[in-house]
Amino acid sequence: MLFRSVNERIEQQALSFGGADAYEFVCECSSALCADRITLTLAEYEHVRGDGTRFVVCPGHDDVAVERVVERGPAFTIVEKDGAAGAVAENDDPRAGDLP
Repeated sequence: MLFRSVNERIEQQALSFGGADAYEFVCECSSALCADRITLTLAEYEHVRGDGTRFVVCPGHDDVAVERVVERGPAFTIVEKDGAAGAVAENDDPRAGDLP
């Protein structure tokens, strides 16, 4: 979930530059060794971040043991953490404190 925080910082930087283009985000898969990049618009990134249990990963990087695929696209996959992994994702969501 470290890469989610990295991606949040990427988004903040992109917003400071106007946010009109696509940007390179880091794959949020469960592999600590993965440093693959995913090109997303800010609208696509916000679509993923609308739910604290959802992550954006490179195609083929989903892990059926702890998550389910909720959307597949040609450039990225959106996964949702299940069970205990979902609870951890919700608790570690950097946006959790932003809710009213």
